[in-house]
Amino acid sequence: MAQTVRVTILGTEYPLRSNDELLTKELAADVDAELRELQQKLPSQSTNTLAVLTALNFAEHEAHGKENERRELDRLSSEIDYITASLEEALK
Repeated sequence: MAQTVRVTILGTEYPLRSNDELLTKELAADVDAELRELQQKLPSQSTNTLAVLTALNFAEHEAHGKENERRELDRLSSEIDYITASLEEALK
């Protein structure tokens, strides 16, 4: 059941609907940390620009994670094929 979770990002409080309060707070803390890091590196940039850069950084991390997952699944599939072929050969 969704509940309202209050999180603070760059000093602004946001009431969010969430089914997982702990996860929502952890993700908000990650977003806040990323925004603050970029704000220190790029102090002249607007909050909107920092938000877009943060979103792109998270999207890039997600894309890399998906690619790594795909590679691992391909590796496991190849390993399963090898073991299956070995077992079939041993049973002959």
